[in-house]
Amino acid sequence: MADDLGRVPTSEGSEPPVRKERAIASKTIAAVAVAFVLVAFGLSNDDRVPVDYLVFTRDSPLIIVIAVSALLGALAGGLLVYRRKR
Repeated sequence: MADDLGRVPTSEGSEPPVRKERAIASKTIAAVAVAFVLVAFGLSNDDRVPVDYLVFTRDSPLIIVIAVSALLGALAGGLLVYRRKR
């Protein structure tokens, strides 16, 4: 029987909703797809490019620049999600 807000009471020992499992699976699939595209993009860009490191400039392989940028972006995104949860 539902309460005034339309919620159905749950029992103490009930299983967690299936939606959460689907959300985790879809996030995993999306992460694998992004990783695959990133690897394919990086492997197709093997040129050396000049990178300006505030103090000096150095020629680095583009795949390294792409990988470091992706890792820094994932780290920043993870920190934002972690901060919002707190």
